Amino acid sequence: MIGAVAALPPIVASDLFGIHPDTAHRWARFAQDTWADCLAACEATE
Repeated sequence: MIGAVAALPPIVASDLFGIHPDTAHRWARFAQDTWADCLAACEATE
């Protein structure tokens, strides 16, 4: 899903996956960052 979010506009990804547009924007930002940033963000939300 992260790969799709990186390739699609966030609003399209939110409709496609049924997620909130803010979530799609966050995922798009994480897709552009390193995996370390993504994993750190996931740990922070748990």
